[in-house]
Amino acid sequence: MAVTVVEAARLMWCPGLAQLKGQPQGGLHNWLATGTYAPGVSGSSLLLAGFNKQNFLGSLASDVNRLASAASETLRNIAEVKDIPKSLAWPYVKLYYASLFYAHAVLRIWGRSPSYFRTDELMPLRSVLGAYGITTFPFKLTTGQFLLHADMGASTVTVTHDSGGSGAHETAWKEFVQALRDLHQKVKGAAYLTEDRKAVEGQLTAFVALITKNGSHLSWPSHMRNDIQYRQTEGVWYPYQGKSKTSSLQQEVEALVSGQGEMHKLVSLAGNDLAQFRSACCAIICFARGIIDDMSDIAGPKSFLRHGQRKFEDAAKAT
Repeated sequence: MAVTVVEAARLMWCPGLAQLKGQPQGGLHNWLATGTYAPGVSGSSLLLAGFNKQNFLGSLASDVNRLASAASETLRNIAEVKDIPKSLAWPYVKLYYASLFYAHAVLRIWGRSPSYFRTDELMPLRSVLGAYGITTFPFKLTTGQFLLHADMGASTVTVTHDSGGSGAHETAWKEFVQALRDLHQKVKGAAYLTEDRKAVEGQLTAFVALITKNGSHLSWPSHMRNDIQYRQTEGVWYPYQGKSKTSSLQQEVEALVSGQGEMHKLVSLAGNDLAQFRSACCAIICFARGIIDDMSDIAGPKSFLRHGQRKFEDAAKAT
C-alpha cells in the first residue's frame, strides 16, 4: 500500500510523544517556569538539558491537546449564515484561525514550539541562568517571540529568539514552512519505494508552494487574513463579489471534519488568491487532522490525544 504524506509525517514525530498516556497537564510555558533544567549557551541559542523527559513530553502533549481542541472548535463554528448566504468574511477568518491552531499543534507533535513569552514568564529561566553563573546571553530575555526545538535523543531543548521582529502569526507560519521543508529532506532519505517517495515529495512541494504563494511569501496565509479582516478586501464583505456562498464553505468544512478531505486534491487546486487561500487553509487542516488521527490510532485508547480534540468531537457529535 502506498505511503501517504500523513504517514510520512511520522518521520518528524517527537520521540516518546506517541507513547504518552493519560491526560497531560500544564504546557511549555509552565514547564519553562519550573526551572528544572540545566542551561547552557550554544552559539546564538540557549541550550536546556538535564530535565525529566516525561515531564517535558507531558507539557508538549498538553499544548497539542489545547491547540488541536481550539482548532476543532473553531472549525465547527463556521456555520452557515442563512439570512445573508454570501457573507463569507468571518467564516474565512475562522477557517484561517482553525488552520493556524492546527499548524501549531503539528509543530508541537514535531517537538517545535514558536511561542510568545512575556518578560515575567522568562524570569525563572533568567534565575536558573544566574544560578549556573551564566551572565552573558545570546539574546535579551524580554518579551518577544521565541522558538523552542526539542531533541529528545540528546535530551536537550534549544531556545532561540526570533530577532526578525515578526509577529506571532508570521513566526508560526515561517516555522511551519521550515518544518515541512525538513520533512521533505527526511522523506528523501527514507526507506520508501521510489514511487512512494516521489509521490510524497510531490505533495510536499505542492503544499509548500500553495501556502507560501509559490515561495514568495512565507507567511502568506496571515497576509490574506489581514486583508480580509482589516481591509475588507477580496469581495467577501458587502457588497459581495462573485457567486460563492457560505454554504459551499460549510460543506467543505463538513468534509474535513468527517475525514473526507483529500490532501492531494487540495494542494493542486488552482484559482484566484481567495480560492488559493481557502485551499491552503483546508490543506493545512486536512494534513493536521490526519496526523492527529494517525498518532491517536497508533497510540490506542489510552493516548493523551483522547483527552483533547477527539474528546471534544465525540461530545459535539453526541449533541
